[in-house]
Amino acid sequence: MLLEREKELALLTGLLPDLGDGGGKVILVRGEAGIGKSILVREFARTAAASARFLVGFCDDLQTPQPFGPLWDIAGDEPGLRLALENQERHGVLQECFALLSDSATPTVMVIEDIQWSDEATLDALTYVGRRVERTNGLLCLTYRDGEVDHHHPLRRVMGDLAPGSVVRIALSGLSHAAVAEIVSPSGLNPDRVLEATGGNPFLVTEMALTTGEEVPTSVRESVMARVARLSAAAQEMLRRLSVIPRRLTLADASSLAGASLGELSECENVGLLAVQDGIVSFRHELIRRAIEASLTISEGIALHRALLDVIPEGADPAWLAYHARGGSDIDRLVSLAPRAAEAALAVGSNREAAAQLRTVGPHLTRLEPGARADILSKWALIEHYLENADAAGILDKAIELRRELGSGESLARDLVRGVEVNRTYGHFETAKDMAREAIEILEGNGPAAELAAALVAEAWLLINMGHIDEAETVVDRAIATAEATGAEPALISGLGVKGVLLYVRGQPGGLDLLEELRQRAKRGNHRYEEVMSLLRMAVVALEIRDIDRAVDFAGQARSTAARYELPVLETEATAISCRARWWGGDWTGAEDLAADVLGRKAKSDIHVAAALGTIRMRTGRSGGDNLIEQAWALATESDEIDHLLASATALAERMWIEGRPDEDRLERFGELVERGVRSEYPWPAGSLALWLWKLGKLDLPTSGLPEPYRRLSEGDVEGAAESWRILKIPYERAATLMSGDQEQRLQSLELLESLGASVPASRVRQELRADGITPPRGRGRATRGNRAGLTARQAEVLQLLAAGLSNVEIADRLFVSPRTIETHVSAVMGKLGCSSRSEAVATAHREGLIAG
Repeated sequence: MLLEREKELALLTGLLPDLGDGGGKVILVRGEAGIGKSILVREFARTAAASARFLVGFCDDLQTPQPFGPLWDIAGDEPGLRLALENQERHGVLQECFALLSDSATPTVMVIEDIQWSDEATLDALTYVGRRVERTNGLLCLTYRDGEVDHHHPLRRVMGDLAPGSVVRIALSGLSHAAVAEIVSPSGLNPDRVLEATGGNPFLVTEMALTTGEEVPTSVRESVMARVARLSAAAQEMLRRLSVIPRRLTLADASSLAGASLGELSECENVGLLAVQDGIVSFRHELIRRAIEASLTISEGIALHRALLDVIPEGADPAWLAYHARGGSDIDRLVSLAPRAAEAALAVGSNREAAAQLRTVGPHLTRLEPGARADILSKWALIEHYLENADAAGILDKAIELRRELGSGESLARDLVRGVEVNRTYGHFETAKDMAREAIEILEGNGPAAELAAALVAEAWLLINMGHIDEAETVVDRAIATAEATGAEPALISGLGVKGVLLYVRGQPGGLDLLEELRQRAKRGNHRYEEVMSLLRMAVVALEIRDIDRAVDFAGQARSTAARYELPVLETEATAISCRARWWGGDWTGAEDLAADVLGRKAKSDIHVAAALGTIRMRTGRSGGDNLIEQAWALATESDEIDHLLASATALAERMWIEGRPDEDRLERFGELVERGVRSEYPWPAGSLALWLWKLGKLDLPTSGLPEPYRRLSEGDVEGAAESWRILKIPYERAATLMSGDQEQRLQSLELLESLGASVPASRVRQELRADGITPPRGRGRATRGNRAGLTARQAEVLQLLAAGLSNVEIADRLFVSPRTIETHVSAVMGKLGCSSRSEAVATAHREGLIAG
């Protein structure tokens, strides 16, 4: 029965005629369990069966689901998709899904039910298709329970990445009193009491209507078990066995796994507990299965799970088998099955599912012999690192400890190499250096090996970051030769990537071409981490030589690719680089939004992000800048990496200039850093620091070793230096350069600073002009700047939702981000409006016309 869903059904059917002209759409149907999402979609399929092809897949409520689970349902009649799934060809699966929606002859509607339970590989496929859906002739219809999709749920990334114009959102609410009365009329129940008990939830209302007697059941479980009690003993036993299998079954599987007969199935259908359609057996609703499962005693549940393990074929989906091993408390089989399930998940790029499987066996690894235990810990640590879980370092330490006890040299070296990046990511810089050195010492006496190539690449990258360029080049050349000799493709790609960075920053031809070639090579070889790293290196080197447009482009590509491959650790890195690039390019509002997304996640990216965000706040006269700049410097000094040191020292030096309070001890070290930066072939970051030291009167700008804008300024060519910055599209450095010129140039500087919202340095320039007897023009009022309050696009959106009375958690839910990110935005909004509370900020925004409506 479809009641009070006519408007939603008309919206769905109305999308089909426009597909040929307007392109495909993603339909998001959300609501609580039992609200009628599946019924609406089924009615859509029935109504539109003559004009569209429907492909339907279901996500199962497994603790750790099968990779591409719902796509296996769709693949039954689609040989191309089935072949790609069987061969674990991840990219082939994505392309087949896109092809299915692109059929030019007949519109296709691909329905994925209950995507709140979706596996990572399926989410990857949905992201791939969703971003391209406007180029298809189909509809991607996704149903989900919004109450189960919190701000940490990976589904938020999928929905957040969809183009707004391609999305149709349908939120289902409860039924009216009239509809409830119509449903319960045959039962004789009081509709007022039923509406009060169910909130108009159609499934719950229907459940109540199926009961006998005058009393309204107090729960779904009470209603379901009242009907179960009316069944035969055989049917009840069959239901209990089926209740611990959270997936749809063929009639043959229902018979072999649960002893289901047609008579018992029919008996359960008649009372509305099961549905048998097209040879598939399923509970009428997942809530019914859960109610029956909840009625089992602990020992009954364990026995049923163990019985299933004995009859499910060994070749079945290992994630399914591991689920029943957990349910049956069969730890020995779990320890055997979960790593297999993790391997299957990794084969299709499902890092989250792989990690979830390994977490279940973590407490039981002592049952394995030490070598096998170390292997699992090593792989587990790497996956957790990919997922940006700080526990990765501790897990890897356990693997390394076991390797030392076993005396396994090459395995120990491999884990030490993994530990280099893991520890560097979370700020354990000295540990990372020690691990790289130890790995090489272990392997050097054994001749060429893939592990040695990887260790040398790690060492070379550390040397580059510490500024030892010549030594890094020697090491990386050796790494490349070793990788070529041993056929270590990932190490070879990484080594050549480091070589490409060296070529590019030195201005030698071929550096960027080599990095792009490596990205394509990694993509062809399905080396996902290396593919993203190639993009990251392209972004880093473009930023180092202040090629802002390219840096923004490469960082954006790296960010989206890392998100698609479920590599949050690299997505954060790409976001941090994008933040820095936008900051240099004068897009401070965009940089602030990006900084809010990643600040506090990990030490390595925090250094640059904190320096950038702190400097923006300092220049715009908002609070919090000092703490961020000091945080960046503290992390940088711990790392001793030259790029980190130069970036944070530059922020500190500029602060000293703005405040007119030089710190002599720090300035002495900063002068040494400039020399070290030039010597280490980091001329642009060194020039940035040198500029502020020069303004502080603590350094003569060198005429050699620094890039053109700084060299021209040192020669007194203010106009030429400013022009260089204009060509590079870096407005603040242009303004800082023009500060040192004649009256006209200083006035140009003032105009630039005010256009950027840099009120603090603008105020200093005004004071200096007045001291020289020059009357500067009136400053821009707030109403002429940006959106009048200097809010970023995201901050303006947050302000609008604050005005609507939403809490931080509710705003996070609406915008598909975490409450922590919203807290950062709310704080920034209050700071920019000069307010100390949310309510004051809203009142100020209304008064100044900053809120629509």
